[in-house]
Amino acid sequence: MKFILNQKVMETGESPSFHTLDFLRKIGIKGVKEGCHEGDCGACMVLIGELKDSQVKYKAMNSCILPLGRIEGKHVVTIEGLNLKEKLNPIQQALFDEGGVQCGYCTPGFVIALMAYFMNIDLEDTEIITAVEGNICRCTGYNSILRAAEKASNVISSLDDSEGRIAALIKADYLPSYFSGIINQLKDIQIEPQPEKGTYVAGGTDLFVNRQTAENPIFLAELGFDKIWSNESHVYVGAAADIETIRTSEELNFLFDTAHHLARVSSLPIRQQATIGGNVVNASPIGDLTIYFLALDAEIGLVLGEDKRIMKLKDFFKGYKILELQDREIVEWFRIKKEKKLLSFEKVAKRMHMDIASVNSALSLKIEDKKIKEPHLSGGGIGPIPMYLEKASQYLENKEISSEVVKEAARIADTEINPIDDVRGSAKYKRLLLRQLIYAHFVKLFPELEVSL
Repeated sequence: MKFILNQKVMETGESPSFHTLDFLRKIGIKGVKEGCHEGDCGACMVLIGELKDSQVKYKAMNSCILPLGRIEGKHVVTIEGLNLKEKLNPIQQALFDEGGVQCGYCTPGFVIALMAYFMNIDLEDTEIITAVEGNICRCTGYNSILRAAEKASNVISSLDDSEGRIAALIKADYLPSYFSGIINQLKDIQIEPQPEKGTYVAGGTDLFVNRQTAENPIFLAELGFDKIWSNESHVYVGAAADIETIRTSEELNFLFDTAHHLARVSSLPIRQQATIGGNVVNASPIGDLTIYFLALDAEIGLVLGEDKRIMKLKDFFKGYKILELQDREIVEWFRIKKEKKLLSFEKVAKRMHMDIASVNSALSLKIEDKKIKEPHLSGGGIGPIPMYLEKASQYLENKEISSEVVKEAARIADTEINPIDDVRGSAKYKRLLLRQLIYAHFVKLFPELEVSL
């Protein structure tokens, strides 16, 4: 397979499932560091540039859980590839000036993350802290790093983007000049076709955490399963669509506040790799996207050769890690009705970001003539599967909003669940959490409502 590493076109015969971090370290690229090897700390972060719509689009990704097969035909940039010839770039200089470097182990990852942010943000965007939500520093402290980030961003607001962001960053000495020629180099790379038989791989953010390899991996994103599209009646989400693409989708945000709802799902680098198909097929009882789409009464499209079938997502889960999925059958897409609804998503975890939920829940509904219509309530972490709360949903149909109705819905939901004691909390605690999250749904959707305990 071929790709560009910094300024050099590379060709390797390594397995497509070999981890990019391990490959880079093996060939002597030492700027990428191994910290957690789980996609949590950002020490191994690299820029991945992909040719899209006649432009090269870059994003920061964790190389420790990124298989080589996903970088074929792309531009891989390590910290070595961001160095200018005779001086530090403004991000590096700002970190130095503001005391944002101590041991230096995490610094390359922070530089990569900030560069990706500057390559993609709208010029008026000021939420720079989101750029480094996937990076951990254990010794310097974050205030100095954030000061450096703000300092480095001062130039960005005055950039002339008329010739494109990459050209503007090169002119401002943020990027080396070789970046201007990458687009033509990528056009010249011939990408090998995916194998006809093998192991289907979505994002791999769970698979590759355990350093597992996939024999003859078939990457669904490379098969075109990563698109979001719509017709008059439905919005379709490809199984290999990553979470960040879903979060920022114009089609979905026209219907719901998806950008806000999914902001707490992992960190930005993970959201750019993890997929809805992987989240669902992994069958975790607390998968955030699964819970979200259950509350949207989503349908799932399955394909096996020439045979296709459609079923409700809520019918896809048969038991703990047991799915209504035939051998060699794959998930092709998810679809929801193209209609605006009130939607709430809540999640309780040990940390605000980058954490697995103890309990999560989502609720969608419409209000017609002051009555609830088409309510769909879901919950995670409260049973062996991601749960669609059928009885509570049925109870809410045609009810008028009131404190008593909300309490009764929560009581009915409590009869449907079967939580267990584990590291994320006791069964009693999880029952309490679900009740409170149901209350939270209604209080957020109807601020005038008061639900007393």
